[in-house]
Amino acid sequence: MWSRPVFLCLVATACLASPSPVRAVDPDVTYQKIMEAPDRVSYRATMTKQRFNVEGDTTRYVQKITHQRPDRDRIDIPDSEGRIREVIIRVDDDIYRRKATGDSLFYSHRRQSNSNVLDLNLEFSSLDLLQTNYELEITGTDLHLDRPVAVLAFKPRHPGRMTRTVWIDEETGLVMRTEERNEAGVLVEELFLTEFEKDPLIPPDTFATEEWTGKSVEINQVIACGSISEVQREADFRLNAPVYIPPGFTLQQRRVIQHHGQPMVHFMYSDGLSRISLFQRIASSETSHTHRSPRGTPELHGDVRVWERGPYSILRRNYDGKLFTVIGDVAVSESVELLTSLCTIKPAVTASPSPTGYSSWIGAGVGILAVGLWILWRRRV
Repeated sequence: MWSRPVFLCLVATACLASPSPVRAVDPDVTYQKIMEAPDRVSYRATMTKQRFNVEGDTTRYVQKITHQRPDRDRIDIPDSEGRIREVIIRVDDDIYRRKATGDSLFYSHRRQSNSNVLDLNLEFSSLDLLQTNYELEITGTDLHLDRPVAVLAFKPRHPGRMTRTVWIDEETGLVMRTEERNEAGVLVEELFLTEFEKDPLIPPDTFATEEWTGKSVEINQVIACGSISEVQREADFRLNAPVYIPPGFTLQQRRVIQHHGQPMVHFMYSDGLSRISLFQRIASSETSHTHRSPRGTPELHGDVRVWERGPYSILRRNYDGKLFTVIGDVAVSESVELLTSLCTIKPAVTASPSPTGYSSWIGAGVGILAVGLWILWRRRV
């Protein structure tokens, strides 16, 4: 996943100018601009994410984000009264997090090689996959915070996928606004920037991490990634893989995370834009504590528990002595089928002592600094 993060956000309808006629713009040039933006542009912004559920309730998140090209980020997350309750700093591959809980401060640190845990949404894991599974169209131009933007539509070729519309800053290539709609055309999630400053003066101590010295807890470290054999060797348990994978999705990443002192394996599947994460670990007496269930009462689909979260779902299944978790933005029926089609991966047998080449996973091309969802996912996994 390792190009640097870009932003995705959405502006209130009242701030938008009337759509302009479609212009002849090369989509490939636009994608290239998006992918290069974080390496070329520093910025400071305030981002709002709004998620809508079937009951009509709205969940709102706000983050204040500072990006210093190419690989330094800081996210300040305020509470309802405007006080900063959480800080996340990324310097290269190191992620530092400080969270206020009551009168206490919790410090953590994680390191992920060749993986950006802060990216989300427009992560083009493969332009070929993207163009195979989505109809791509530059539908017009607009204004966002008085900045000219191009409007791109990503229309899925497979049923049950989200339709995504994005507004991309023409000068920088940063994604400034997004909408996600379900198959019925209902808006389920939107993100937007309410403030944006390009190439701001950033004080050196913005990304200082001395505060974490001697206080941080090491969490969710990536301890192996690459081939199935490498991941299984580090996990030290027999892995399971799904026989059924939703149309258009391919396996893009395999890794082992040290989660609460135990290995947890993460398979990530992508269709070029949407993602499905499959986590597996040995079930134990501590499972209920280290894998706290999401809030709310789950629906039961056989032995699969399902929590729907608007644009994505969380599914859990205990099977074959392991706990499996799926997080994805495909139809629940497809996720259930994936989770109930698991089979044990048999170790590869080679006739030669020489190692067999295996393609390394393709990192996601472009990220969006939408850390709110990343935090939400990690809390619930």
